[in-house]
Amino acid sequence: MNGPLKIVYLVLGIMFLLLGVVGLIVPILPGVLFLAGALYLLSRGSSRVKQVADEHPTLRGFQQRMDQLDAAGMMQRVQVACLMTIESAAIGIRKLLIGVRRIVA
Repeated sequence: MNGPLKIVYLVLGIMFLLLGVVGLIVPILPGVLFLAGALYLLSRGSSRVKQVADEHPTLRGFQQRMDQLDAAGMMQRVQVACLMTIESAAIGIRKLLIGVRRIVA
């Protein structure tokens, strides 16, 4: 992998990591989803992160599933991304409505 592409993966990975940490604090933002994305992006940009992910049993399974997604076509990737976004939005809206209902009731 060339240098500029590595830097893009690392920058995006760090951004996803920060969003994931914020998502663990703020219930509307899906923190675990962003942390998973951060792991994937950082492992693409850093061989050290990939090695740690490959050595950890839980992370290894996630890494293998993400590698399988790499083999999918662009249209399938877009569909998965859209479905994950819709699911995250639905979960966030549901949590927001539950919170509003608790305040009103």
